[in-house]
Amino acid sequence: MILILGGTTEGRKAATTLDQAGNRFYYSTLRGEQQISLHNGVVVSGAMDTAEMKDFCKSHDIRLIVDAAHPFASNLHATVAEAACHLSLPVVRFERIFPPRDASVTWIETYDDLPMIKGTLLAATGVNSIGKLKKYENEELRIIYRILNRESSLEEARKHGISLDRICFFEEGQDEIKTLEDICPTAILIKESGESGGFIKKVEAAKQLG
Repeated sequence: MILILGGTTEGRKAATTLDQAGNRFYYSTLRGEQQISLHNGVVVSGAMDTAEMKDFCKSHDIRLIVDAAHPFASNLHATVAEAACHLSLPVVRFERIFPPRDASVTWIETYDDLPMIKGTLLAATGVNSIGKLKKYENEELRIIYRILNRESSLEEARKHGISLDRICFFEEGQDEIKTLEDICPTAILIKESGESGGFIKKVEAAKQLG
């Protein structure tokens, strides 16, 4: 029995591959909002701490964990490592492809390293970054947050007092250049999200618009 931890492009690929094999497996996502159709996979949702993951693996006779979660889901990766070690289970990490770092991009390790910016910053770093970035807003810096168009993301934005006029929704396949032209940001902030995260498209669009 295999447990896939997904909710990502990589998770979808892993689940689709196992689904075609015809054997039963479990596909776990945080909120259950990823649209995926499976014939042999059982979709489960909700965060699991170490104890809950160990209980799930034992009660469902899990023999292999495939960690295809987002590269920045550090808490989940740590939980997988701890639970798997305790149960002596093998883990396969399905990692996404990262392009070489572009020297023309300003690279920072944490949100605390954000350089001084005046004007409008488009933060395409996901809804969970709002709490980390909101403290940088002031009279000289306005932040527009790019988030997924789903109720849980809107609820998180509202929790931090972010109004709709400071939200830009991400839609699959949307034109990155048009998005930037509509907002006219001074700069954009993005995660090193790899090829499947659209990193290259975002950087190229920003370069084209200077």
